[in-house]
Order: sequence, then C-alpha cells, then structure tokens
Amino acid sequence: MKIQNEKQNIKAPIEIFLDVCKMIRTGNLSNKITGTNESTGEVFLELSFSKSNKIQSAALQNIYDSINEWNEQRYGEDNPDELALN
Repeated sequence: MKIQNEKQNIKAPIEIFLDVCKMIRTGNLSNKITGTNESTGEVFLELSFSKSNKIQSAALQNIYDSINEWNEQRYGEDNPDELALN
C-alpha cells in the first residue's frame, strides 16, 4: 500500500528560518524552497508529509506555531498579509 503524501506551502520569516530547518530535519519532512521575498524577509517552502506519520504531523504543527508566534511578536494582532502598504 502506497502512503499518500500531503503538501503544504509555508512562508517562513528569515529570522527563524534556521529553527524551521531544524524542525524540518527533526520531523523528516520532505521540503524544497520555492522562492523568497526580500521585501518581507520570507522564504517560501513546500513541505511534504504523511498525515499518518505522527512525528511529521507534530513537526509541521511546531513549524506553524513558531511562525505564528514570530508574526504575532513582530506585527501584534495585525495579520501582515492584510496590512496595506502606503
């Protein structure tokens, strides 16, 4: 039986990129860098994982938690994707 892999695209702030890389490695997630945005300081990643693999799911959740915490510390309650640039 073939394991079905899921894909998630994330935007990781460059300031915590090394921490995200450690979580990717610890969780044994397949990944590739799909781009960067120098003006926002983000790296775009595509992560592949199996939903049935608890370690991969936990690593992915840790990545999301870290990114959300960083964004909250940096931007407060405002979602940076919704901020209008003047």
